[in-house]
Amino acid sequence: MCCVVIYAVGMSLGYDIYADIGLLYIRGQGAITQRQRMSTMLAWLHEPEYANCRDALIDFADVTTTPKVGELRELIAMLKQQMPARGPRRLAVVTSKPITFAVARTFEHLVRLRGLPFEVKVFMSLARAWAWLRPDEPPFLLR
Repeated sequence: MCCVVIYAVGMSLGYDIYADIGLLYIRGQGAITQRQRMSTMLAWLHEPEYANCRDALIDFADVTTTPKVGELRELIAMLKQQMPARGPRRLAVVTSKPITFAVARTFEHLVRLRGLPFEVKVFMSLARAWAWLRPDEPPFLLR
C-alpha cells in the first residue's frame, strides 16, 4: 500500500496525502492566485484518500500573497458545498509573515462563524502546529 500520494496542482500550490498517518499536507510558495486556491482545494476534496485523513497541515510560510476577505468567503462557501462527510477535522495553518497570520486568523474566525465541522488554528512555527495537531507523536518530517 502506498503511504504518500503527491500532487502538484500548480507550481506554487500543491498537496501530499500521507495515507499511513492520515495527514493532508498542503504547501505553498510564492504568489498564489484565487484560481489556484480553488482548483487545488477541489482536487484534494475529491481525492479518495482525503476521507481517511484525520488532520491537515497547511504550510504557507513561503507564500508571498494573501487572499482578500471576499476570497476567503468564496473558499469557505466552496468548502461547505463540496466537503465530504469524512476527512480532516483539525487544520493547522503555518505562516511566517504578520499579514498572512492575520488573514489566516480571519479564515479561522470565518470557519467558526459559518459552522464548518472543523477547527482551524494558526501558527508561526511548523513545530508548534504539529504539536497542536499530534501532541503525542514525533515531529513531522517531509518524505
